[in-house]
Amino acid sequence: MNQQARTRAGSGRWALAAAVTSLAIAVSSMASGVGQSADPVRPGPDEVRASGAVGAGSPDHRAHGSPVYSVINLPVEKDANSFLNEKGQVAFSSYLFNDAGFFDGERAYALGSLGGGYATVSGLNNLGVVIGHTNDASEPFPRYGPYIWTAARGMRALPGPGGSYALAINDRNQIVGDIPAPGITARAARWDPNGRIRTLGPLPLSWSEARDINDLGIAVGFADVAGGDLHPMLWDATGRQIDLGSLGGSVGITYFVNKWGAAAGIGDTPGDAHVAAFYWSPRSGKVPTGAQDTGFRLVTALNDRGEISGNTLLPSRYAAYFWTRSRGMTLLPGLGPGDTDVLDLNNRGEMVGQILQSGGNRAVRWQGLRTPVDLTSRVHRAPAGLVISTASAINDAGVIAAHSNAGMILLRPGTRGTDAPVLGPIAGLADTVVVGDEARLSLSFVDNSATQTHKAKATWTDGCDTSYPTVREARGVGSVDFQHRFCAPGLFTVTVQVTDSGGRSTVTRHPVWVLEPEMATLRGQGTVAATASGAGAKAGPLRFALWAPLSNQAAAMAGGRTRAGAGFVSLSGPFEFRAQEIKEASRSGELVRLEGTGRYNGLPGYRFVLEAVDGGEGKRASKDALRVRISHKDAEGKKVVDYDNGGAGGMRVSMVAVARNRSALVEGGLHLHE
Repeated sequence: MNQQARTRAGSGRWALAAAVTSLAIAVSSMASGVGQSADPVRPGPDEVRASGAVGAGSPDHRAHGSPVYSVINLPVEKDANSFLNEKGQVAFSSYLFNDAGFFDGERAYALGSLGGGYATVSGLNNLGVVIGHTNDASEPFPRYGPYIWTAARGMRALPGPGGSYALAINDRNQIVGDIPAPGITARAARWDPNGRIRTLGPLPLSWSEARDINDLGIAVGFADVAGGDLHPMLWDATGRQIDLGSLGGSVGITYFVNKWGAAAGIGDTPGDAHVAAFYWSPRSGKVPTGAQDTGFRLVTALNDRGEISGNTLLPSRYAAYFWTRSRGMTLLPGLGPGDTDVLDLNNRGEMVGQILQSGGNRAVRWQGLRTPVDLTSRVHRAPAGLVISTASAINDAGVIAAHSNAGMILLRPGTRGTDAPVLGPIAGLADTVVVGDEARLSLSFVDNSATQTHKAKATWTDGCDTSYPTVREARGVGSVDFQHRFCAPGLFTVTVQVTDSGGRSTVTRHPVWVLEPEMATLRGQGTVAATASGAGAKAGPLRFALWAPLSNQAAAMAGGRTRAGAGFVSLSGPFEFRAQEIKEASRSGELVRLEGTGRYNGLPGYRFVLEAVDGGEGKRASKDALRVRISHKDAEGKKVVDYDNGGAGGMRVSMVAVARNRSALVEGGLHLHE
């Protein structure tokens, strides 16, 4: 099961070869290096007997019917990165607010940092151990690297060189990722609980990386080989590397491994014509799922039964699927018209995701292949106006991590969540407003206790005048009313905190873009399913939020430039980047170019160039696209490109790159205001 709610790129297609037999034999012998009595390559039930039943042999999930859920608010925006474990605990990090936290089932903890001011989360195990990346306060250059965090001991740096990445953790507290190595980008590595670092496999041509690990110590990922192609890889508990073979194209990556050592991943087909999904086990070898061309959601989860969830591109739509070895790929039903999008799968055959509709996305849960349930309709005592847009993870107990118009939430089966107030969305607050607007806002809340009284406060980052909130309530249901006048353009945040008379508090945070009518601006938020090139560049989905004023309309249309002044650029994914200054902005038609400086993984002195295309609206609209290049100068003054998600040629957004999903947005949008 995708216990950590990892949303990974996935694709690949299997061409049978004589190497399958030798690979199966090699992997079947891995148990000797594990130090466990269990067989690390035991096949799932669908490989033992083709029953034809979805989830056959697991508890009957149909007996659960359509449960109701209680809501628990998490103090982070709806699009934040999150990881859910089997205890119903959640680790999360915000790319807007530069912070990270952990919810233990009753209360939330701030993770803090090692002195550098921000942290991101990359994994969580069932023991409540969190891993991620942060930077310290070293001068003149902060050290960026991985950490391990527990509620008892707080945050500690993992041993090893700066610039290492920790990407997954198992329940034995073994951690995998990669570390820098002389002469190459990085090398796949494992941290053992005693702090020892074990490199995985031989030294790659230039780059190897481990992306997942099971409790037997079997890790999966990729490594490049002679000729420069990336191959999907598997490493046994001793670090021995098993090459799962080319898929016919130049790139293949293994993203998931289950408890028995079966794996799932992606790869380019011959001629790099498509990106397709695959399943691999020692018994079956590599098997195509039949899914292709949906970027980083091609494979979204692999459970311990060897079942896969993911998304595929059809001639007319984007569609969610469920795959088993016995039945192959089956498309999941929707709720009328609209694309389907599945993000996670548990060991009971239950899946969660969203239905993409013109009126707004709706979070859903599938029980096997049955018609999905709209999760918004299943909330017990929902605060007024609450809409759940996306469900990102589900554990075997049925706890769901989800995104809503009230921020990130946890849906817990039953009628009681925690004793803290449950907050709804901020009514009356649009995502985009204009300087001078005065908003009359309200937020509803409910409480388990009808006798509690409540107080509230609202904090804005724009420095503009705001009223003190008033609270109205009766018998455990209430509302918070407040006003705010927007006095400055930019991307700002409002934080509303409601505290009950027992001292339990709940926080919701909401970003808002403030436009100046006479000022041309570019704003946007979303995800680019980007590959990358450059020294040390890492591939993977790139999340962004930006707001930038542009030159006046006449100069912009003529291709002129002006100094842009204040702005906001935040990038998160294969790296972390925060702009310190936007030095120049220019526009040519629908193409906007931003240049400036910022911090790359906490280090100052980096230059960025962004090129953005607003694809427009309606039938003639094209894809929004974001080209990103990050660079710096080395000790000899030579320019080094650290990240570039575009195609060959100049910095203008390449339509080839867009077509290959390198710079095309897969979530969110870009908006040019003039």
